[in-house]
Amino acid sequence: MRSNVVSIVLHGLKVGEGARHLLTIERKSVTPLYEQIYQYLKSRIEHGQYAAGSRLPSVRSLAGEVGVSKITVEQAYLQLAAEGYIKAHDRSPYEVLPLPILLDNGSHFAKSHELSGTDAEVDNILNEKAAEADISGVSQNGTRMELTRLANQRELTAKATQAVPIRYNFATGAMDPEGFDYTRWKRYIGYILREPERLLAYGHPQGEPELRAELAKYLNNARAVRTTVDHIIIGSGTQAMVMMLAALLKRAGLTTVAVDASVIIGVTHIFNDYGFTVITVDQHSETLLADLYKAGVEALYCTPSHGDRQGRVMSVGRRKELLHWAAEQNSYLIEDDYDSELRYYGRPISSLQGMATTERVIYLGTPSKVLPPSIRISYMVLPPVLWSDFLTYRTSYRQSAGVMEQLVWARYIKDGEWSKQIRRLRKHYADKSKVLAAQLQQTFGDAVKVYLPEGGVYIGLTIFTDKGADALLQKAREAGCDVRIEADGDDEVRCLLSFSAIPTNELEAAVKELGNAWKGM
Repeated sequence: MRSNVVSIVLHGLKVGEGARHLLTIERKSVTPLYEQIYQYLKSRIEHGQYAAGSRLPSVRSLAGEVGVSKITVEQAYLQLAAEGYIKAHDRSPYEVLPLPILLDNGSHFAKSHELSGTDAEVDNILNEKAAEADISGVSQNGTRMELTRLANQRELTAKATQAVPIRYNFATGAMDPEGFDYTRWKRYIGYILREPERLLAYGHPQGEPELRAELAKYLNNARAVRTTVDHIIIGSGTQAMVMMLAALLKRAGLTTVAVDASVIIGVTHIFNDYGFTVITVDQHSETLLADLYKAGVEALYCTPSHGDRQGRVMSVGRRKELLHWAAEQNSYLIEDDYDSELRYYGRPISSLQGMATTERVIYLGTPSKVLPPSIRISYMVLPPVLWSDFLTYRTSYRQSAGVMEQLVWARYIKDGEWSKQIRRLRKHYADKSKVLAAQLQQTFGDAVKVYLPEGGVYIGLTIFTDKGADALLQKAREAGCDVRIEADGDDEVRCLLSFSAIPTNELEAAVKELGNAWKGM
């Protein structure tokens, strides 16, 4: 008879210790088996007991020792890899990645593998870090850093000519019309219309209590956000929240804000309009921390759970670096948790706000990728230092989100429909991405490389060609297709193809049209 509790001894991987650690699997626990393994390994890596550069046991060997399936171990390893704790190697065990560790004598970080030498060697590392910071890439006027990739994208889009109306839009991340049950939503509207007295007023300035209560439970459980019903603010979309936030930060005396290049341009415009100096950064850049220090940035607007359009997320190492930077500099991290629900493999990554040990993270969220974006609702959680200012000026803010939509969404969440919708959409998008990937591979063969997304609604595509992005984009649009160009190299062009706006039964025809447009290129 199989025991409900399994304990095995794993050899510790810390250099020079040969330590042994106990991994306990509780089969009757409500926590899935893969998550128990994930949490155990994550803890060991974070505490340095599995050193950077060491290798984890193979999937097969660990599955055999623990007495679980290989799929269970693979799930745990994939989650660790997605969060930046480990990386895969072809036909070789996973390798533990270095995490940033705060050095005792300064504000700089070193990777864990860099700290294994003598004190003199560590001093050399510190000197190198300081030198790197002195020459890091803030532009000459110190107010703006434009990323080449973003500039190239805008230039290519402006140059391309639209010969015919777009029939197949691979460039938009709009919600899939197949991914939402309007009949069910209409039913919930009917429930609220039976209480017309709730719809005769402007609503609570902070948002309807029912919705804030449901969001507090959801954010605590699903996103590890620390908040209560009294500390959530509702608004009509992300831009409305950013406008309120810009006013709060301005009154707090901030002058310089950095915005990640992937963020919608409207956010940058809002901060500009409120008189901030705004610089553009790449949240994945190796020089990001040096850039923030050098420019004197007081708030960074970033998207940790939406690192790029293919759903790759900010690594745990970068998250820890940013949290330390914010705490040390008394700066703010504005976490836009956009699209966090749409992860297709493993579980969603916990929020940056939930990882923080100090109150320097401002949390923003919206359902606009799970519900139709026409349902204009967003929400914000402020740290205490800004919350008191909001309370002082709360009467100046009239609620911008509709009362009916708030009450409908609150009941939708309470009845479990929100969780069901997230699960339906994840499966739908994961399946649809595989259909598009197969069609692309079949149509283009060895002329391309296809990358399945980890989340979001875009597939990555590298086209091996010397024709250039301009020619590809123009040919696609002349054929009634639109694509999103990401980079233009000497012998290849990288682009993104969205699968959300094209019905599943039209994907084959859409890819065929694109294939005809790019034939011979």
